[in-house]
Amino acid sequence: MKNKILLCAAQVKSRLNFLQHLKIALVVGTILNFINQYGSIIQLSFSDFNYLRAALTYVVPFGVSVYSAATIK
Repeated sequence: MKNKILLCAAQVKSRLNFLQHLKIALVVGTILNFINQYGSIIQLSFSDFNYLRAALTYVVPFGVSVYSAATIK
């Protein structure tokens, strides 16, 4: 487990890898946010928009991208 954490940290420390993971998270997170909060976005009703859910929707793809790149063999 500790080895996997170190591998993930190495992925994030590399500027090139970090930017790649960030791009993936932005694309996937935007698509997922649009799917999950379609009504609020289309109606521009940002009082109903869940900002915590939106933030987590970007964090999860970033984490998956980092973890999958670190553990690929």
